[in-house]
Amino acid sequence: MWVKVTRAGRLKGAQSLRLVRLARLKMLLNIKHILWLCCLCHTSHALVSSSLAVMRPVSGSLSGKVVLPCHFSILPTAAPNNATISDYLRIKWTKMVGDEESTVLVTQNGVIKIGQGYRNRVSVPSHPEIIGDASLTMVKLRASDAGTYRCEVLYGIEDTQDTVNLNINGVVFHYRAETSRYTLNYNEAVEACRNVGATIATADQLKAAYEDGFDQCDAGWIADQTVRYPITTPRPGCSGNMPGKPGVRSYGLRKPSETYDVYCYADKLEGEVFFAPTTRKMSFEEAKAECENQNAVLASPGQLHSAWRNGLDRCDYGWLSDGSARHPVSVPRQQCGRGLLGVRTMYRYRNQTGFPEPTMKLGAYCFK
Repeated sequence: MWVKVTRAGRLKGAQSLRLVRLARLKMLLNIKHILWLCCLCHTSHALVSSSLAVMRPVSGSLSGKVVLPCHFSILPTAAPNNATISDYLRIKWTKMVGDEESTVLVTQNGVIKIGQGYRNRVSVPSHPEIIGDASLTMVKLRASDAGTYRCEVLYGIEDTQDTVNLNINGVVFHYRAETSRYTLNYNEAVEACRNVGATIATADQLKAAYEDGFDQCDAGWIADQTVRYPITTPRPGCSGNMPGKPGVRSYGLRKPSETYDVYCYADKLEGEVFFAPTTRKMSFEEAKAECENQNAVLASPGQLHSAWRNGLDRCDYGWLSDGSARHPVSVPRQQCGRGLLGVRTMYRYRNQTGFPEPTMKLGAYCFK
């Protein structure tokens, strides 16, 4: 049986089909809108509730530069009293020490406050609200800069917090030849540092060590062919060009043929330094053999200083690869290094020169 469909009926059917399709499209859009609102609500709730994120550790080298990351949402939010959002952007960086926090940097409305010890060393982007970046740039790094930092950003009604751990690698140490004081010309000084697992220190590295309390009344070569030494406690015989004042003394640029000691720099320790696990005392050659029995070698002075910087503490002198005997003190105590921190050196003579006789019985510091 045939049914005749008029032109009006066909138009009516097509219109109905379009209405059905339009209804489905509107439903799909409504679903997407609901999902978007849910996502936005969840994000806003997370931001307003001051969520705390822990970032990956950041590593830097002594006297170098690092960037501690901190990012925040730049979605528009309401500001109190209809003020502009930028008026309510506040960035605060602090360093966490135990249960206390010390101010590193605070900025709001173009006013910047920098904590003591960080002046001329820290900064944040000039327009953080444009890129959502409140990262802290820190230069002229010191060993004491290592630790945990907190970033807090108040932007409109959003409060974002991050924490990041900073590790500092590198240590500066004084080195003198086995024979006597002030016997190294410039080229020999460079080679001496290389032979003990280090490089000759730069002026910036020596200054960074001084800022953390490094005090040594011995003139030594620096990479720029100047001769310097750091003094934190002024005293007779250690005045140099700064009588009565603390600071890094300098003899200025010197002829490479002149002879002094040297300041070396050891970077990140790639391995482990340990005290040989034996109760017997050993000569230098016996110490070498004992470390080989441990599938290791005698540690160099540079490696021992790096291990000390990482916390190695031992109140026993041990042989090192250059024929010297030293021990690291990370925990101050009077019976071990007279209460002073650092790597203590055993000298043969009272004027602090000469390495021990190779037949002397001591322990050993090994490296693997």
